[in-house]
Amino acid sequence: MRKNVILALLLLLALGVSSVIEAQTAPKKKKKKKKKIETVTVNQDSIDAVRIQDSLAAAAAAAPPPDTMSALTAGLVADTSYMTYADLTLDTTRPVDGFYKQPILRGAKAFAFPDENKFNVKFYKRLWRHIDLTDSVNRIFSMPGQTLMSIIMDALKAGKIVAYADEGFTKAMSYQKVLRVLSDSTIVTDLDSLTGDAIGSHSVYVPFNPDSVTKLEIKEDIFVDKVRGRLITRIISLSPIKKVKSSAGDVIGEQHPFYLYFDQCRNLLASREVFDTQRDIYDMSYDDLFILRNFKTLIVKESNPGDLRIKDKYPNDEDRQKQEAERIERELREYKKNLWKY
Repeated sequence: MRKNVILALLLLLALGVSSVIEAQTAPKKKKKKKKKIETVTVNQDSIDAVRIQDSLAAAAAAAPPPDTMSALTAGLVADTSYMTYADLTLDTTRPVDGFYKQPILRGAKAFAFPDENKFNVKFYKRLWRHIDLTDSVNRIFSMPGQTLMSIIMDALKAGKIVAYADEGFTKAMSYQKVLRVLSDSTIVTDLDSLTGDAIGSHSVYVPFNPDSVTKLEIKEDIFVDKVRGRLITRIISLSPIKKVKSSAGDVIGEQHPFYLYFDQCRNLLASREVFDTQRDIYDMSYDDLFILRNFKTLIVKESNPGDLRIKDKYPNDEDRQKQEAERIERELREYKKNLWKY
């Protein structure tokens, strides 16, 4: 009897251990886990929604009245009302032509030429050339707002350069006299105030416009320095050319109002910047432009015993005049080419 009881107890113990092991090794049920996760997610979303509602309610309760809100955002929202001129203030900032423009030529001075010994001169020729400002190549001399002629007139008025009445630089001219020579005059008829009859006439000067000058003349010396062995060209004088008109307004000729000694003008020209976007000319002064001869000219005269111009040799024949100018240019090129020959 006692043995049967012990066997029964052992059997029950073995069954209990096996059930525990099966329970531990049995796969977990996924459906129950999904239900728990879904429950947690739903609970979290509801909590977030409640929190958002609470925060919105608190913000609405703490928001100031509409009038206070408009006052707080007055500086943040664009004002659509119109401003009167009395509300504007003058901007005293110094104007600058461009986003960034550095005056690189302020205080610039022309470089000095080497001294030439006349005993070293092997070849010598003097030429006169015309620079046509209406030519597209020479438009850099007549840029709107800052023409070379306007710069010259301002320098004459300030007394920085001297104008001469003759080509030999022997007689100086005042600024007032230069203006009188440059200004055109028209004849005005005087009428009687009662009858309207002509009782006389007088001349009236028209103010000079620097833009009206469309041609310049340069006188230059060409020589060979046998010590340095090179052909040198030096500009001696610079002169504007004015068209002479009749009383009816017809052009009847040309004249030189004054002459400028080029070496005296170099410091002025070196301090004035020029640029030409079409020819990629930047950071260059008028002095550099003349020294590098970055312009187009036409020979109108060469030194000769009779002191005659080409148009005096061949009057009324422009084709023959151009051929003569080209002949002189060709001779200069050939001479320079044959200067060094082995």
